[in-house]
Amino acid sequence: MKAKMKILVAISFVILAIGLIFFLMIYQPGIGMYVKAEKIMDSPEKYVEFNLTDLEKYPYVKEAVMNPGKEIEVPFDNNDDMNEFSEIMYTNETEYLKLNGEYYHINYYSLD
Repeated sequence: MKAKMKILVAISFVILAIGLIFFLMIYQPGIGMYVKAEKIMDSPEKYVEFNLTDLEKYPYVKEAVMNPGKEIEVPFDNNDDMNEFSEIMYTNETEYLKLNGEYYHINYYSLD
């Protein structure tokens, strides 16, 4: 009876370990959309000019511009703002924006 119990416990631990490994493989906390602004010194050839009032529509872009170099995570339910901003930049064929006489390179990307 003791041998059967040891085998049963061993099998239970193996199943638990496999389940734990599976969930650790699919859990990826860094997944999501991010936006990052890098301040540049030279005027780019193409850019879109915004003012602070314009950026109110895009709070995550505004936060990125106010904190250059910092990656700002965009919650999944706020992708509409980023899609609209992305469309503006795509239509103007640029990744640069001008705000108050300063230029920023805007990166927005998704980690899946």
